[in-house]
Amino acid sequence: MTEMSKPSRTTPYWRSNLRLISILLACWGLVTFVPAYFARALSDLMVFGWPFPFWVAAFGAPTAFLVIVGVYAWRMEKLDQRRRVQKVKQT
Repeated sequence: MTEMSKPSRTTPYWRSNLRLISILLACWGLVTFVPAYFARALSDLMVFGWPFPFWVAAFGAPTAFLVIVGVYAWRMEKLDQRRRVQKVKQT
């Protein structure tokens, strides 16, 4: 059996990791491009004297990006912990 054809024990871990990355990347794309697409339509809406797209760009998007990073770190910590427990059980 060659190295490439051997089933890997890390496959479920990396599958979960890639699924999480894909979901969070889709969220990042939505946060980045959807408000920009609707900015002209929302520019008449004013918040504290400034156009709503300004508030989304200045506060909403950076906050959403920090939440995305936090969710990734939290979820990966749980996945890593689960993997460490599985390794200890195997030995």
